[in-house]
Amino acid sequence: MAREPKKPNEYIVHLKLEGGQEVITKFTTIEEVKTWYASQFKAKAGEDDLMPIPVRAELNEILLVRPKRVIAIHVEPIYSSSVEMFS
Repeated sequence: MAREPKKPNEYIVHLKLEGGQEVITKFTTIEEVKTWYASQFKAKAGEDDLMPIPVRAELNEILLVRPKRVIAIHVEPIYSSSVEMFS
């Protein structure tokens, strides 16, 4: 009997900015990450205008970032089973 692969419970996206700062935001599915990246971030990547980044959706908190100043994006899958193990 084959085991079903584990699925992440959420995805944490780390945006590395010029100057060493890091912004962290969360998404519930990889499709949300891909949609956000393709439709909002990638389309404006060369621009110097401010773009809203969702920081905490449940609080409607956003951060305004200049896409041109983002030097790296790291997408980290989070599994609740691994978090519970260390609690």
